Amino acid sequence: MELVQSANPADRLPGRVDQIDVMRGFALLGICLENIFTMHTPNAFFAEYASRYGHGLNHFLLLALMVLVRSKFYPIFSFVFGASAALGLPTQSPGFFLRRLAGLFLLGALQVIFIWEGDVLVQYVFMGCLLLLLRNWGAKPLVILGSFLLLFSFIGNLWAMPQMQVSEESLAAYETGTFSELMSFRVQEFLQSVFTWATLLFYSRIFAFMLMGFAFVKSNSISRLTSPAWVKKVFLGHLALAIGVAILVQLAGWRGEANETLWLKELCLGVYFYAAVITLASLPVLLWHTSILQRFLSPLRLLGKLTLTHYLTQNLLFSLLFYRYGLDLFNKLEPWQCVLLYVIVIALQLGFSFWCLKRYKQGPVEWLLRRIAGKKQKGAS
Repeated sequence: MELVQSANPADRLPGRVDQIDVMRGFALLGICLENIFTMHTPNAFFAEYASRYGHGLNHFLLLALMVLVRSKFYPIFSFVFGASAALGLPTQSPGFFLRRLAGLFLLGALQVIFIWEGDVLVQYVFMGCLLLLLRNWGAKPLVILGSFLLLFSFIGNLWAMPQMQVSEESLAAYETGTFSELMSFRVQEFLQSVFTWATLLFYSRIFAFMLMGFAFVKSNSISRLTSPAWVKKVFLGHLALAIGVAILVQLAGWRGEANETLWLKELCLGVYFYAAVITLASLPVLLWHTSILQRFLSPLRLLGKLTLTHYLTQNLLFSLLFYRYGLDLFNKLEPWQCVLLYVIVIALQLGFSFWCLKRYKQGPVEWLLRRIAGKKQKGAS
């Protein structure tokens, strides 16, 4: 989510940073695709859903979703969130920053109650508060802490508690629940998941990338995004690292082994995950530097400026499509139909972005968040 209006401290990158907006818009594409499948068929029931499609187009669409999309784009959002926080804090007071976080918390809480329990805004608020406490740290300590948290989020799987079995009542709540019943179910499920080991590992992973984004700006590396050679080096280097670790895991025969005895496997998976996320994050920036492709990527920049509006609208729309108080399509669409629906939603949001930004500086939710935060007054950092 866009925490602050991106402002770059470097003189040669005034105002918004196009590359950050492009990266944010690209992340939104992945988040939308992941969320449409998650809201259509929650993770607890996804294995059974995938088992229906063992071959053909639907099989390859689900395979691509699992390999290229699942869990990869929230970290990109977190990286951008951290970078935006570091860009904005020097120009605003901590009070303004906290008021924006309070606005995000309100939006997140409303989404949990009325739309979807898979909200991330509430988590981002608490992580944003931690960023504020760490704002005077240097880039190197932030990277060290982020690296530790990322590796912990994988190695911690060795001590993960058995997950609670999903009951038939849970499935029935999604399939047949009324609006009021689903409201109660969402809140209950969200609160039950907050203080679990798996959630702690997820928070560690997301906050790790938030710290890296914050450190990226603190180290004055933001100007490097304008260098095609540097971006290409980052992309190819992390791509090679991801491929190398994947080959190592394959050759070591770790696939399918018991996690309890293979901490080294979890460590390698953590390195692979980091490399894969940075590869994906740097891809749109690399393509942005290609003059021929920049014209086609400009819609990503527009999506990136209205991220919060689009994110909440997507989830609201999906809840109305899938749950019984809407069109009742929960767990009934084939993968290709979900992808087609995703394309239609993104196309509509692109059209809205063009229309809105020709007339206004911000999207409606971004405007609301700005009103909640009030005046921006620079304070001590």
